[in-house]
Amino acid sequence: MPATRRRLLTASIGLAMPSIRSARAARRSLTFAAPGGLFQELYEPAVVDQFGRAHRDIDVFYYAVPSSTQALSVLRRQREQPEIDVVVLEFAAARAGTDEGLLEAMPSGSLPVQADLAPFATLPGIAGRAVFTEPLVMLFDRVHVHPPSSWKTLWSGLDEQSIAVPAPPDPAGIAFTVVAGRLFGGGDEQRAATDGVTAIGELAASVTSWDPRPDVYHCVGDGTARLGVGWNMPAQLLSDRLGGRLGVAFPAEGTISRIMTVNLVKRSRQPDAARLFIAYLLDIEAQKAMVERMYLGPVNARARYPEGALLRTANTPERAATAMPVDWLAINAIRDDIIRRWREVIPGSG
Repeated sequence: MPATRRRLLTASIGLAMPSIRSARAARRSLTFAAPGGLFQELYEPAVVDQFGRAHRDIDVFYYAVPSSTQALSVLRRQREQPEIDVVVLEFAAARAGTDEGLLEAMPSGSLPVQADLAPFATLPGIAGRAVFTEPLVMLFDRVHVHPPSSWKTLWSGLDEQSIAVPAPPDPAGIAFTVVAGRLFGGGDEQRAATDGVTAIGELAASVTSWDPRPDVYHCVGDGTARLGVGWNMPAQLLSDRLGGRLGVAFPAEGTISRIMTVNLVKRSRQPDAARLFIAYLLDIEAQKAMVERMYLGPVNARARYPEGALLRTANTPERAATAMPVDWLAINAIRDDIIRRWREVIPGSG
């Protein structure tokens, strides 16, 4: 990527950019904006670098962004001269980017892999496609807690200061609010959110932290807390890395999953190469690597995934049958109200 392009991208977000591999003899260069941290650590070598080996004429620079909100902010600032070509966004951010004309529509004919995708991969009002899903899961300390079969274990009267819950605006806190609402009443998303905050307020005496550090996974994995909630990918991976003390449970009542999308940025400098890259991310090889190494929910229905890997996702037939419905657009519309109610109802969460 030209140095001027890197400087523009750095300035737009105000963060230091990592070093970039030399473009060498590459004839085309792409910038791929996606989550950093643990996600980048695995996804870049397992998927992005493999694309580079298959397409020697395309150099892909992985640009790590802290959140979909941050990525959307960058796209807005770069509307006329985008430095990003392909971007991974949560569903609500992808809808906003589509509505604001920041993302390029991709008709089915532009993606031959479309025929292999599950129906939900094409989302109403979204320019791009779903690239993976990730469920909210229960975390437990294997040393002190039997594997919980129900979300209601959190409300079963464990010792005080035994639960870790990341409070909103953390996305896991928002998702947990919806789950709690589904368990204890709820109807539409507004009702579920209201009931969820009330139900979580009843946990306050048992919560050791509403802001677990360094994160909820280590907090449960080192015994600081005995139960918690979080996303499946880091939970599964850190369960392995932390010596197995961190347990991961899929409650029998089901759970909700966030939908992550991959999108072509409007006015991309390399739209043809970008579409080729997006098609690769949705194709069998990349989806299989993602499931095997990261335990994310696939969208390619034609691929065959190892049973052992699928058992660590929400994509088994039994878990899929109990999945809780959620309207993420409706949740996003009341997000500020959820945060406000948490701070009003739940002591210490703000």
